[in-house]
Amino acid sequence: MRWRLPTRTSGREEGARRIVPFPRSRKVIVDAGRAAKGRHAIRGLIEVDVTEARRVMEGLHPIPSFTAFVVAGVARAVAEHPEVHAVRDLRNRLVVYEDVDVNVSVEVRIEDRSFPMNHVLRAADKRSVADLSAELQRIKQQPEDSPTAQLIGAARWFLLLPAFVRIATVRLMYRMPSMQRDLVGTVGVTAVGMFGRGGGWGLNFQVHPLEVVVGGLVEKPGVVDGVVAIREYLDITVGFDHDLVDGAPAARFTARLRDLLASASLFE
Repeated sequence: MRWRLPTRTSGREEGARRIVPFPRSRKVIVDAGRAAKGRHAIRGLIEVDVTEARRVMEGLHPIPSFTAFVVAGVARAVAEHPEVHAVRDLRNRLVVYEDVDVNVSVEVRIEDRSFPMNHVLRAADKRSVADLSAELQRIKQQPEDSPTAQLIGAARWFLLLPAFVRIATVRLMYRMPSMQRDLVGTVGVTAVGMFGRGGGWGLNFQVHPLEVVVGGLVEKPGVVDGVVAIREYLDITVGFDHDLVDGAPAARFTARLRDLLASASLFE
């Protein structure tokens, strides 16, 4: 079956403006945002010195994806603090999975257009940076290999339903741990900062129990062993569902994530 986007781009010209239909694929984002309103998110904005990790990465061949590096760090920190990706089920129980399944957005080109497609990296905590990077590169080149591509047919029918039905369905999925894990994983990593340099943090809505937004990468002075030097700092936003996680475990997770990303241990 040919891989096609569920969108339309035809429009009409009216003087100095062009009017196009609202893409049906964007309804998925709108529904997810509305369904996520019930989550009470707490967020932290942190800086991580990634100078050493970047130095090691540039000496590898092939050079791994920076997104894969961040995913590996997030997944291993979650594995040490699994309560941060717990999912509450319909019986008000917390379900914590052993594997850390991380949902990322991969920019792919389909029919001469760029399209952000979600892809779940399974058991990311047990895989190397190189392995995760190779999978992301493969999906970027062959998006039809992602399980997400198999859902396009169902998504077409789903988008024909009334908005309130779609939103209720998405909210129900958030309370069905196995379904959430299978469709979108239990952790979300959004790498918006990878499209340009410069400092800055990103904020998104809380779809997963744990959301990590990779922001800007900036060079500025830092102190290492009492010496001031130019260092590379990565801005990261970590978001937790406060209904499930308190501040103390969230802080411990964040501290461990900072340590992992600041060292080269993820490449060992």
